[in-house]
Amino acid sequence: MPELTPEDVEAYTKGRLDPSDGETVRMLTVALNIARREAGWHVCPPRAETMTIDGPDSRILWLPTLKLNTLTSVSELGVTLDLATLRKSAGDGPGLPRRVALRKRTRGYWTDEYESIVVTMNHGFDEDDAADWRQAVMSMVDQMSLLPVSAATGASEFGLTGKRVDDVDYRYGAYASMAEEVVFSIGNVMDDYRLPSVEYF
Repeated sequence: MPELTPEDVEAYTKGRLDPSDGETVRMLTVALNIARREAGWHVCPPRAETMTIDGPDSRILWLPTLKLNTLTSVSELGVTLDLATLRKSAGDGPGLPRRVALRKRTRGYWTDEYESIVVTMNHGFDEDDAADWRQAVMSMVDQMSLLPVSAATGASEFGLTGKRVDDVDYRYGAYASMAEEVVFSIGNVMDDYRLPSVEYF
């Protein structure tokens, strides 16, 4: 399943934004970064990742994903576990976000050591299941492109991170501030894909 591309943005904006324009590429990159930061994970497309996780000192190990496609391996304190000895939850996906959880069939506890669990998995929603999230990201790019741009500087004041009047010296964050301004307009969509916080007891 492909990552969002400038061509997707071109189609979304009905040709208004040119996919070969470097600015379109930069806006899309920033929009994806901000959307994923808001969600707390990559969301879409599915991809294989190896993650190091702190031990929870709990019977439940919450994974940093809402959609687990394949669990490839799990090691704890350097020991590779037999996947047949683990049970996994389904998670809930968009609409009712709930992290995927792992339990040991023995009902034993996971270690309490930091950086002690390594999980390799394929996770993430496909294009159809995350269609609204993908549309929201493209909406961010569309809105960013419409923010007022100064004719004198060629950049939006929303992206200004520093300014010196004499001898110029303007500095602009690469659309990050602009993306922050528009992310609130898609907040309801982001809420459906945001990883819930976890507290262990």
